[in-house]
Amino acid sequence: MHEIVNIRIDLATGVPGDATEYARTKVAAIAKYAPADISYARVRLSTDGPRLVVAHASLDVNGTPVNAEASAQTYQEAVDLLHDKLQHRLVDIGR
Repeated sequence: MHEIVNIRIDLATGVPGDATEYARTKVAAIAKYAPADISYARVRLSTDGPRLVVAHASLDVNGTPVNAEASAQTYQEAVDLLHDKLQHRLVDIGR
């Protein structure tokens, strides 16, 4: 079982503070799909207009950068979509 050593969550103005823990939990859960420990993960949640939340992640998987971005109407939906994209990318790397 692999882990993410360091997770940084950045919230833009307008994104609720409770999004931090939600994003941290969802991103930490993808470590099990990684072929190696993830030395860091950086997640940014921002807004794009009045009704769209954008979630962007950058991971370092044993020296391999993995990036993903997703947008939705709520931060939960955006983070859920981001989780799915990261999961698929990590599975692909492990093949």
